[in-house]
Amino acid sequence: MARIKLEHVSMRFGDFYAVRDINLDINNGEYVTILGPSGCGKTTLIKVISGIWTPTEGKVFVDGMDVTNVPLEDRDVGYVFQNIALFPHMTLKENVAYSPRVKDQGEEAMESLSTEYLGLVNMLSRAGMLPKEISGGEQQKVAIARALASGSKMLMLDEPLSALDARVRVELRYELRRLVKKLGITVLHITHDQEEAFALSDRIMVMGETRIHQLATPDEILDAPADDYVREFVIGNLKTKIDSLSRYMR
Repeated sequence: MARIKLEHVSMRFGDFYAVRDINLDINNGEYVTILGPSGCGKTTLIKVISGIWTPTEGKVFVDGMDVTNVPLEDRDVGYVFQNIALFPHMTLKENVAYSPRVKDQGEEAMESLSTEYLGLVNMLSRAGMLPKEISGGEQQKVAIARALASGSKMLMLDEPLSALDARVRVELRYELRRLVKKLGITVLHITHDQEEAFALSDRIMVMGETRIHQLATPDEILDAPADDYVREFVIGNLKTKIDSLSRYMR
């Protein structure tokens, strides 16, 4: 598990701030979803935490160590993108074994880890298949298994379920939470979907206009939204969905 702490982190591109003066504390083994509209800084934030980008201001700490200038490959983090990025010429087992191979962990470790994590996502029976031979939901399971096989104690998920159909998305989100809780991994999960955020989260981070408006449990956000932005973006949208569903069921 990993504790993540940000102190006054900003990421600027020229005169444009993607995120500004972020202070953040994520607990060991916590599942946090990041909820907000496009362009609010969600992806920038997890890229800074992951080490893909170095912040222009502020510091990033993992388990009390300053990792601000530590690159992705040395930061013990798994990253799953919105667009499934499996290697098309590799079998599912070879995809999951990729990180142990890059780290020169040896054939025995590659075999053990790929078997273990394909088993955890219920894809071991298809280990010899190519990505094109399985469904999109199954491909995303393999992408998650590949990230976990790296041995990472942090997992960054950038809208990993948004490209899937509704039924598969609901099934996979519960499987995902079960899996990472079993492994004790700290997770930050970007989503636009309020229902998904409330189903998955220990806490929800509501972002807007480059900053965090509220980081709280689902119940706290519903019962005590921090400001008008949270009230409108989260509760207003949920009410709209409920009203739409009520009209549909009449």
